[in-house]
Amino acid sequence: MNGQNGTGEKVQDAAQDVAKELGELGRELRQRANSVRKEAVKQLNHAAESIRKEAHETTDDATARQTADEVAKGLEKAAHYLNTNSVEQMGSEATKVVRQNPISALLVALGIGMVIGLLLNSGNKK
Repeated sequence: MNGQNGTGEKVQDAAQDVAKELGELGRELRQRANSVRKEAVKQLNHAAESIRKEAHETTDDATARQTADEVAKGLEKAAHYLNTNSVEQMGSEATKVVRQNPISALLVALGIGMVIGLLLNSGNKK
């Protein structure tokens, strides 16, 4: 019986070690994802500011300025969304959208895959 108990304890210890490692890995991944999210917020806001500045400095066309402002506003909305939602919240929302619209999600994924495939394929021809 001691041999079995010793083996059982080793298995339990190994399982606890693995659980601990997975917990640490999960924390590290969440930290990295949050760092990327914060950097994306900065970059989106910077891009919006640059678009507005360029449009207002380089053109007198009111339509071009309005279009630039709309694009900048869209970037700012995306930055605000990223800033106010955690990675976990965004994942939950994405899961909910996919469950509610599986066909649309599949078509979007297919379209993105095709674009990436075309980009990768065109890179091989050069």
